[in-house]
Amino acid sequence: MPAKRAVAAARGDLRAVLWDLDGTLTDSVRLVVETMNSVIAAHDGPLLPYERVGELIGLPLDAMFRLAWPDIGADDVERYRVEYRTRYDAVAIPATRLYRGARATLRDFHRAGLLQATVTGKRAADCERILRGLGIKKDIDVYLGGDSVPRPKPAPDLAQYAMSRLGVSSAESVVIGDSAADLAMGKAAGAHTIQVLWGYSGSPLPDADHSVRTWRELRDAVLALGAPKPGILGRRGPLRS
Repeated sequence: MPAKRAVAAARGDLRAVLWDLDGTLTDSVRLVVETMNSVIAAHDGPLLPYERVGELIGLPLDAMFRLAWPDIGADDVERYRVEYRTRYDAVAIPATRLYRGARATLRDFHRAGLLQATVTGKRAADCERILRGLGIKKDIDVYLGGDSVPRPKPAPDLAQYAMSRLGVSSAESVVIGDSAADLAMGKAAGAHTIQVLWGYSGSPLPDADHSVRTWRELRDAVLALGAPKPGILGRRGPLRS
């Protein structure tokens, strides 16, 4: 490890923010559930309640299909996966919106010198397409998704790969997400973890070092980890995306 990075890690200075997407940056959990149920309904399966699908967001699609069909075969999983992605591309991606406050926070963290990556269960290309389409282009340094590593969340692989790509240590990184899988991934990777309570899980989860209800609280929690403190991060007033 270079001397400069070793000193930063020893001080606990934060250098990187690893973001989940659905339910964290984007108000899109409902879109995932609706797309999943549209595929299930097309094949006469039992529609799944929001809570059942929501708790699996970030995991591979086959885990969701097995909620409807526990004995589903590999061929059907692949066929339904293709159908899901086709429907999601056509309907859900154009309807995806950032949470109010997300755009300003991403830009402020970027201006503060923090590196940023996505660690979503979505395919990396889909994540990049969504965020670039929403005007988030220069603020994310690395777009990673569930197809970027062999093992999905809650395994640490995705967070660890993001750290490797960004050139940071676990002590210099924070994983921000809304689900148990996000936080378990971050914890297993040795990173700091912050849970946002505006996504799927509205109650604090055990693997979260901190839980926040507002973007202001999130910014304060990140600053408390030793992030840079330029004046722009201290501004008051409403946050707009």
